[in-house]
Amino acid sequence: MRGVAAVAIDLADARGLAAVTMRSLASAVGVSAPALYRYVASRDELVRHMVDVVSAELEHPPPSGDWVRDFTVVAERQRVLFRAHPWLVEAVASLRIMGPHVLDHLDWGLAVLAEVQVPPTRKMEAIALANGVAALFATPSQPVGPQAFAPLDAGRHPRLAALLASAAPTPPSADLFERVLEGVLRAALQQ
Repeated sequence: MRGVAAVAIDLADARGLAAVTMRSLASAVGVSAPALYRYVASRDELVRHMVDVVSAELEHPPPSGDWVRDFTVVAERQRVLFRAHPWLVEAVASLRIMGPHVLDHLDWGLAVLAEVQVPPTRKMEAIALANGVAALFATPSQPVGPQAFAPLDAGRHPRLAALLASAAPTPPSADLFERVLEGVLRAALQQ
């Protein structure tokens, strides 16, 4: 199954997740579509295996006692994976059943948060939020420039107009990812 998943990952990397059909995968593997069903029962199962194979690449350091730093290190590694496999965000969102490497990530997160005194459900929410922030910041985007605000009507948006009139144009700070991630985690865990 791992070899079939690897071919499916290559297809998704090249053409997106929608291009990974049982027919296109069978063609890439060199078997008939019905023969492919001996390896995988459905496309959902295939996507689950794809996510799990890619998730195996995510390295988790041992918990250091600094949970914010631990999550920041792993979330940055997740951003790298999401950028390398742009289809992964969509695939993770569609998972109904998690594979062992996805479960490894969740278990690691719970180990990192072991000393944080909040209910386990809040810890799971914090892990999900960290994953979401990594996915969001992995998405390619163009910097917002003055042209984005060209249709601004100062009468309709007076506070925004005042802010823009007083703000010096600056690029986003290099630590924006870390600051957003820490803020989201601390808010979720009320730390």
